[in-house]
Parts: sequence; C-alpha cells; structure tokens
Amino acid sequence: MTPAVTPRASRPQPLLSRSPRRPAQGALAACVIALALSACTSDRSSGCAPAGRWIDPATGQTVAADGLLAGLATRPIVLLGEEHDNAAHHRWQLSVIEALYARRPDLVLGFEMFARASQPVLDQWVAGEIDADQFLLAARWKETWGFDPQLYLPIFEFARRHKLPMRALNVERSLIRRVAREGLSAVPSTEREGIGDPAPALPAYRRWLGEVFAHKRAPHGDQAAAAPDPAFERFVAAQLTWDRAMAEALAAAHAQSETRLVVGIAGIGHLQNGWGIPHQLRDLGIVDAAVLLPVAAGTACAELPAGFADAVFAIE
Repeated sequence: MTPAVTPRASRPQPLLSRSPRRPAQGALAACVIALALSACTSDRSSGCAPAGRWIDPATGQTVAADGLLAGLATRPIVLLGEEHDNAAHHRWQLSVIEALYARRPDLVLGFEMFARASQPVLDQWVAGEIDADQFLLAARWKETWGFDPQLYLPIFEFARRHKLPMRALNVERSLIRRVAREGLSAVPSTEREGIGDPAPALPAYRRWLGEVFAHKRAPHGDQAAAAPDPAFERFVAAQLTWDRAMAEALAAAHAQSETRLVVGIAGIGHLQNGWGIPHQLRDLGIVDAAVLLPVAAGTACAELPAGFADAVFAIE
C-alpha cells in the first residue's frame, strides 16, 4: 500500500480566511493539526509509527492490513482524512479506496471538495459525459475549493472508471460564512440547504476550536488572551454546521443504498478524535463509522492518543 504522510505542523488559519494559497472552504481542515496533536497526552514511549505500517492508536501497536481492511469492509461508512495540499495523503487515500474496492466493489465515494449544487456535475462525470476540464469548470473547482486538482484527479478517475457514485458532501461556503457572521439561529431553515441543527460540540472539540479562534485573534501573541465571546460561539456554530452538513450527506448516501459501503474524504480537522463528522454521525444514529488518518513515520505515541482514529497509517 502506498505510504502516507502526517499532517505537517503549519501555522493555524482562520476558519473562513481566504488567501491565494489557502481556499476558504478548506482553511480550518488544513489548520493547526500540530496544535491538536500537541494537546494529547500519553505515558507511552515515542516512535509508535514505523513507515508503511497501520497503527492502532488505542494500543500503539501495528496491525495487519488484511485484517484491518476486512473489518473496515463491514462498516457502513469509512472516513479518510487528509491535509488538502499533501500529495502523499491523496496517494494513500487512493490506495485505501482500491483495497476496499477489492473487498467491496459496491462503493460510494463522498467528497468534502464539492458543494451539493455540484451533484449533477458529479453524476455526469461518473457517467463519462464530460471530460476532466469540463468537470472541474462545471463544478466550480477553482472558486469553491482551489487546491491543485491534479492531487484529486486520480481518485475521481478511479470512480469514473469503475462507475462508482460520487457524492457532494459540502454546502456553499456562503452559508458557512453567514453562520460565522450571524449565528445559525439567525439563518432561516429554508436557507440552510436542508441542514438540521447540529449536535453540540464535545467539550474537547470546543477547547480545540478555542485555541484555533485565539490564534486567529492573536496569531503572534498570547493565545489565551482571546477569551470566548459571542464571536467565538458563532465560530463554533459555523464549524458544527460544516460538520453536520457532511455528516447528513454521508448518512443520506448510506440510507439510499444500505448494501453499499460509503467512503468519505474530508480534512483531518473534521475527523480527528471523533470530534467533528463522526460525532454528528453518531447523533444521526450511525455509531460505527470508521476513521482512518495519515500520520508521519516516527510519530510519537503521545501524539496518537486512544480515540484519535480507528487506525492511522504512517508515511515516510
């Protein structure tokens, strides 16, 4: 299996920031991965992640790929994390999809990268009705995502080649920005793209988002100085809405064809520790979704606490 890489330590980015290098929709998922990991504690020794191995964070032990993948193939939903601009993460994702396809050819693939309005375009792509350039243009890739499409095209082409349904998991970023600006309660239900009320954030998730928010407010100063306030509550509401939107889309894909395995692709920040999408899926009644995350070879045990993921894969 192609090895994967760990999230690199990068400076935190605001939830809704926009820059030439960091598209708005993917900003939080790409930010403060190292910050989240540094908050983990463990008395286990270092060096839990030899390159090219699957690791169980609950034990720090390597696990056999065949047994792991056989078990994953029985789950209703498998979630694959990524750092959006990390090519090795995408190669790892494709290798996992290929391995799952060998065991369960009835896959459905869901993507954070596409807003729901793009669903007809995804259907056209899988049906072979449009080429790659037409696909990316019609899906408004540059405007709604913006990361290098070459990182993702091998996965999209795999879906097309095998006629695997692709599902758009996201909502328009204008909705997330509005929630961050006004709060979810201020957005009428008719203007939420069908999204219901999210389950409240887990305490650990709120603390992590508090660190992200503090860094947004004081990127070069004392992060603790930015105390929670109404703007922070709206910040949390925006993230929960984002998580809930993707969880509901995944749950709907599962409900539409319960005999299929749904594989969802999203940023690590939405998946780690079961805080984001997995928490919202549990609230929707899907308690056995699996989370797989890439980590750097040599990652210390203290950075892989129990519950971080069902399994991690270490990449050189």
